[in-house]
Amino acid sequence: MGYPALVVSNASLAEALFQLSDSHPPGDLRLALLRAAYAIFDHPREVGGPRRLPQAIPLEVWGTVAMLRTAAGDDALAAVTERLAGPVRPRIRHTRDGFLSAAAAAALLAGTPALDVRRLRGVAHWHTRASDGIVSLDAMARACLRRGARWAVVSDHTRSLECVNGLDGEGAAIQRRAVVAWNRRHGDELALVQGLEVEVDSTGALELPRDKRGGILVIAGIHSSLQERGDQTSRFLRVLEEPGVWALAHPRGRLFNRRSGVRANWEIVFRAAASAGVLMEINGFPRRQDLDPTMIALARDAGCRFLLASDAHHPRHLEFDGTAVALAIAAGLSPESVVNFASLDGFAALRPDLDLV
Repeated sequence: MGYPALVVSNASLAEALFQLSDSHPPGDLRLALLRAAYAIFDHPREVGGPRRLPQAIPLEVWGTVAMLRTAAGDDALAAVTERLAGPVRPRIRHTRDGFLSAAAAAALLAGTPALDVRRLRGVAHWHTRASDGIVSLDAMARACLRRGARWAVVSDHTRSLECVNGLDGEGAAIQRRAVVAWNRRHGDELALVQGLEVEVDSTGALELPRDKRGGILVIAGIHSSLQERGDQTSRFLRVLEEPGVWALAHPRGRLFNRRSGVRANWEIVFRAAASAGVLMEINGFPRRQDLDPTMIALARDAGCRFLLASDAHHPRHLEFDGTAVALAIAAGLSPESVVNFASLDGFAALRPDLDLV
């Protein structure tokens, strides 16, 4: 007996497994269902129909997954999930809303979209071992070059973020010399630019003093008070008024299956960003996917331009630019609204204050 045609997507199947996991008390079964949910969500191809299930699915829930994927649509899948659910009330699913499964992202990239990941010329927001990355500046720059980039922006953290070993003034100066040395040797192949992911405090002020921002692309990042219930619109408006801010990193601060992120009046925030000329980042790190397609469209309609970012901490993470492109495709962006599609000359025209070679 053959399998039916695909009617349940990986995203729907994974969500069913997340709900089943949430509905069981802590223990081996709950953990197995959770592992299965992540394995399906992260699988690069849809697993409906005759495809084999990912090997990462624990054996004790293999039969459950096999049954769920043959459901005749999302309504049938929901009915089966409800029947299988345990006695614990599931958590609210909003921490998973608006995320693309790996298979959905791959499908968007495989079509004939206006945004072609192969045409990316700029690679931004990646880290080195100077903060919380794994490898050196040279190793990351060479990986960017292998991906066809013509310009790249290193964006290590500043010092005050406690969970990373960020750069202080001396560290930033040392990195600046390394950037200059790279450009002296390889600038005709890849122009390297020093950026910093600068911490935003609770009031919206930047950690980096104004007199230290010259020649640096400042990517403002909020990493604190991310789960507070209060509205933080004023915090964003304050940082958008700071001179020298180039982009706002992962604006909502959300994390898949963990937190939905900062609350704000986003229409006001996006209009202020567009007025200030601050780019909105589309962070492609799979567990971030921030902004999501609905928010991207809202920012576009407010007049914003965008920066695609992998948030890479290792050379292999640079491929997460593809997830950022997929999010932009889903939101219907044009190449003209995304700075990463600009040539080196086009990028240089946007920031004439930077010494790119």
